[in-house]
Amino acid sequence: MRVNNLIWIGLLILSGLVSATDGKPVKPDKYQIRLDFITQFAGEPKSSIPYLRNYDFEPLGKNALLLKYSGNKAYLLLLNNGCNSLTSSNAISINNHGSTINAKFDSVRVISRNNNIREKCQINQIQEVDVKAMKAEEAAIRESNKNA
Repeated sequence: MRVNNLIWIGLLILSGLVSATDGKPVKPDKYQIRLDFITQFAGEPKSSIPYLRNYDFEPLGKNALLLKYSGNKAYLLLLNNGCNSLTSSNAISINNHGSTINAKFDSVRVISRNNNIREKCQINQIQEVDVKAMKAEEAAIRESNKNA
């Protein structure tokens, strides 16, 4: 009798999962996958980093972005309250004070195509990313996928 109860409980849980997704398999979030990967190479949180005018960025969902300077310098910025339009934006600006970017004080401004500011999102945390190690791991993954 006890085994039958466990089977019924399992079936109820399974049916709840299927109905919660309308029977469609849950697709992994590409931004979350990338954020999880980059987080492996992120160091300890920093209170501030130097602000350089020439940077690129990679959105990592609405709560994070990778701020890229030159070839081997990058920082993971975690944002408060999420920037809903970050993933669809092709430009950002950093609202900073002086020559540094400060966690808890400065913010990322998401810029729309017509140069209007869509959102202002406070920077909660800054972590330097070991770009060299990250690129080496990406190369190893590409190589193993090629050989698979």
